[in-house]
Amino acid sequence: MFRFLHSHYHAFVQGLIRIKANWIGSVMMFLVIGITLSLPATGFLLIQNASQISNKIQYEAEISLFLSKDIPSEQINFIRSALEKNTLIKKIHFEPKLDAWEKLQAQLKLSSIEDGVSKNPLPDAFFISLNTLETKKITTFIADLKTIEGIEEIVIDGGWVKKLRSILYLVKIGIIILGCLLLTVLIVVISNTIRLQTLTYQNEIEVSRLIGATNAFIQRPFKYTGLLYGFGGGVITLGIIKIILASFNLVAHRVENLMGGNITLKAFSLEQSILIIVIAMIVGWIASYIAAKQAIHKLEKNY
Repeated sequence: MFRFLHSHYHAFVQGLIRIKANWIGSVMMFLVIGITLSLPATGFLLIQNASQISNKIQYEAEISLFLSKDIPSEQINFIRSALEKNTLIKKIHFEPKLDAWEKLQAQLKLSSIEDGVSKNPLPDAFFISLNTLETKKITTFIADLKTIEGIEEIVIDGGWVKKLRSILYLVKIGIIILGCLLLTVLIVVISNTIRLQTLTYQNEIEVSRLIGATNAFIQRPFKYTGLLYGFGGGVITLGIIKIILASFNLVAHRVENLMGGNITLKAFSLEQSILIIVIAMIVGWIASYIAAKQAIHKLEKNY
């Protein structure tokens, strides 16, 4: 066990030495990885913030129940009682048709005589807010409402929010595809860099093979170099995102003072930030593994 840990520690130190020996190229690699990963990461951050906003709006959406014009008061009380007992309902507001008619006249500045309307054309209505976003539960709830006598029309508000969330989902899929393409580009770039390193350390590799070193032992320092490239690139990515957030929120704060409202982008959580670094390190490890394996295999053919 000690020999295993010592071998990995030695390979890690060699990786650090190789990065330090070519620190200008290493810094450039960090920047390439960081800038490339910041594109899909920023996209996901924007989608995440937009999704949170849409979820908040969805909770405020209402279902409007318009009752029959000749519905008796006993049936209205029955409907009210049934709604109050339902656990899916967050808030209930009853709007009598007389109050609705008076509000409409006040808003339009009309009178029944002038407008030629002798009777109130508006129905009684319930406006309810739900405490769930689950489509299946909402669909079942609507179906139950349709079976209640006296409810003439059901209007579900907030349908545009569902469309917005569908658009956000499609954009998220597009960002995932873009991210996969960019990760492939990173693998190619890092692989080429590691392949050049194998040429630089070709003599060292040959000596290692002569003294009986295994391919895994020879590849290990290159793998750690790739991991360190990924780690540095992941840190650069988080730094770029932090700068973007700070710049956007600063401008948004100035806009808020002029127009009002609250527009603030939230950063990634600690777990998400760690995940970005881990993904960058995995990409670096895969790229270095592929490059080192191909280079050593090519040397084996030559000898």
